[in-house]
Amino acid sequence: MGGQGRWGARAAIAVSLGLALFPVYWITLTAFRPRNEIFRAPPALLPGPLTLENIRTVWFGTSTNPAVLPFLLDSLLVAGASTLIAVALGVMAAYAIGRRRTGGGVLSMWILSQRFMPAVAIVVPLFVLFSGLRLHDTYAGLIAIYAAMNLPLAVWLMLGYVEGLPRELEEAAAVDGASPARTFVSVVLPLLRPGIAVASMFVFIGAWNEYLLAYQLAGDEVAPVTVYLPRLRTAIAPLYGEIAAASLLSVLPSLLFAGILQRHLLRGLTFGGGRES
Repeated sequence: MGGQGRWGARAAIAVSLGLALFPVYWITLTAFRPRNEIFRAPPALLPGPLTLENIRTVWFGTSTNPAVLPFLLDSLLVAGASTLIAVALGVMAAYAIGRRRTGGGVLSMWILSQRFMPAVAIVVPLFVLFSGLRLHDTYAGLIAIYAAMNLPLAVWLMLGYVEGLPRELEEAAAVDGASPARTFVSVVLPLLRPGIAVASMFVFIGAWNEYLLAYQLAGDEVAPVTVYLPRLRTAIAPLYGEIAAASLLSVLPSLLFAGILQRHLLRGLTFGGGRES
């Protein structure tokens, strides 16, 4: 019975994994298929004739559709800068709340609640505000709003790691004559590296994938890759092969970023689980 249960669990995991990875497989397949294979009925589930034409089209652009590289660079700059700001402020705020018990549990829940507000509820006021401040279609505007949007998530994630650190290490540093700032930089931050890696990954992916605010607050000068995909269309229909190719290229930076942080991710995802309620 135990063996049957293990096989059943493995089968359930395999089915769930297959369902989760099938969209990735289908986008990848579509990105390398010629146009006649994309519109084939019924669609073929296995690879057939493959081509690099879709990748070449979005990479170099055409007379009607721009190249994807400038959009990827804009996304990289905006997501990277906003991640740096949100995580830096989030670490300091989490340390103040966790160690000084600032606001008790009310403040941390209030900070997290700011993340619950949907972007569609604030996009129109933000558009009017950014237009008045001349932040519309600027790097500074998108970086500021993405940092503010993801700051509550960074604080909440880092709070668990801060409260999981033993206070004795900081007390020992204080006995040795270290100032609070020196203790934070030399003792606390190195221990928080796994948590910083996890928070950075979630914040970066959240900023990279955001569409609604980018669509309304970006323009011709600044345009993340999320607003590039809807532009890949003709007067008749969307360019499905090119959209799949651009989607595939837009996923690669997130995977690369996660790969760079993978040394800290596993430890970080388990280390912060013991936060006090």
